[in-house]
Amino acid sequence: MPTVRVPTLYKYYLEGQTEVPLQGQTVAEVLDALVQQYPKIHTHLFDSQGKVRRHINLFVNADNIRTLRGNETPVKEEDIIKVLPSITGG
Repeated sequence: MPTVRVPTLYKYYLEGQTEVPLQGQTVAEVLDALVQQYPKIHTHLFDSQGKVRRHINLFVNADNIRTLRGNETPVKEEDIIKVLPSITGG
């Protein structure tokens, strides 16, 4: 099953884990499963309209989903979905 990998900063919301295997055929399905299993992470990934926050980048293996099919990007059993927040500042 696909695995979601989050930065260490987010492991608090996943009960101390940085990698979680989850069921799903698309990125959206896997993220839904993630939020159902770990509801604390919801507000850190999604805005009030239920869309992935602008500063969150999602990758399937090495490919940004924005260059693929977005949240409807299909995933396979061995795929890693990486959650990478943008870093800003000055």
